[in-house]
Amino acid sequence: MIKVHDFISKSEKRIGITMPNEAHLTDKIRQINGARWSPFGACWHIPYNKMAWGEFTHLFEGIEYEIEKPINTPVVANEPCIKVFLHPTNCHYLRVQLPSDYQNYLPFIKNIHGRRYNMDTNCWDIPYTQLSMRFLDTYWAGKYTLEFSLKKDIPESLASEHLLFPQKSSQPLENKKEEYIPAKYESAVVALEEQLRLKRYSFRTVKSYKNSFRLFLKHYNEIPPEDITEAQIRSYLSYKVGQKISESYQNQIINGIKFYYEKVLMQERKTYYLPRPKKPEKLPNVLTEEEVVRLLQAVDNLKHKCMMILIYSGGLRLGEVVNIRVADVNVAQMLLFVKGGKGKKDRATVLSIKALEMIREYTKLYKPIDFLFEGQYGGQYSVRSVQNIFTEAKAKSEINEYATVHTLRHSFATHLLEHGTPLRYIQELLGHQSIKTTEIYTHITDKGRKNVKSPLDNLNF
Repeated sequence: MIKVHDFISKSEKRIGITMPNEAHLTDKIRQINGARWSPFGACWHIPYNKMAWGEFTHLFEGIEYEIEKPINTPVVANEPCIKVFLHPTNCHYLRVQLPSDYQNYLPFIKNIHGRRYNMDTNCWDIPYTQLSMRFLDTYWAGKYTLEFSLKKDIPESLASEHLLFPQKSSQPLENKKEEYIPAKYESAVVALEEQLRLKRYSFRTVKSYKNSFRLFLKHYNEIPPEDITEAQIRSYLSYKVGQKISESYQNQIINGIKFYYEKVLMQERKTYYLPRPKKPEKLPNVLTEEEVVRLLQAVDNLKHKCMMILIYSGGLRLGEVVNIRVADVNVAQMLLFVKGGKGKKDRATVLSIKALEMIREYTKLYKPIDFLFEGQYGGQYSVRSVQNIFTEAKAKSEINEYATVHTLRHSFATHLLEHGTPLRYIQELLGHQSIKTTEIYTHITDKGRKNVKSPLDNLNF
């Protein structure tokens, strides 16, 4: 027996239809625009409007059904104004036609993974996935119509089928330019990499040591590495300093060279003592609380905003936020666990209540499985993408032009200090080994400084 009743889905009034799980009935209900299955209500539900009700009565004509509560002819003040079609050439994509006031809908459609604007049709193309359908139901419930019948086996996301638009370039892989030109004695670079991996150095450290050491070998390309003298190493460092490299890059070059000769060739350490550059004492850039608000308000995408909020609310490093897994969010203790941070150290930082609310909203929609923030085609989110998100938001919000993603971490520590958090606790939250590293924030905080007056103000002249 089919029963028709009132149904609420995501605070929206719908028409619920409870019926036997029979193929011919399911095929009929799927033909109604906007029909959805609710696993929680164990029923189908359709939009509460004239169009959907008319389709139901037409398709189920001659089939007995019972109306549990009197349902007047449903009327919705604002009829659906967004139309969704099947993509004409790619069965894995949908085409979305927005109304004339499309600007109001752009922040929502830009949340959808894999969306692309088609200038020829003035429409948006979105993946035909369960994730896209959840977006439509979450943001545009009752405002869109499907001009087709939904398939039963829709993939969860782009990663499920690796659904991609055709690439613009058809250049074969063999014709692409190599990422680097190997050194004549590239075997030394391989030996360096092997030893670094055996000592379990991080991926970024291995990559940076390899690149800087390869450039060093190419500088003396005709000389075997074991024959390069200490004087030649110093000469190379002088050459690089003349190119106005940073102190940190100079240290990186020294580390790579020293590691090869001391840990790979096992030569005496004193033979290759190299002078270190003096480390500059720079104060970190910090945003005001008002600038942080403007930055976060400038991010429309739900996933992107969630990342920025988590970085600031927990004082995370760039590499740490992309490494956060779903299991690292501890709601019971209101802690966020950071695994394998800088120096391969684990720590726990504070989990903000507002950040938790944002995480819940995000996970309900995106349903991440392993990493909290997964890439468009699955796997870990790209560090470069996080940087691009921040750069775009920085330009849009017009905050400090020198700010970087790491500035949010500095701002986290500074604002905690200004609100009276003891320096020892801030050290633990940031994962600093030495309290001296944390003390740098005492030099940039406004706490107490506003009460300091210049001695000039005490002079009468």
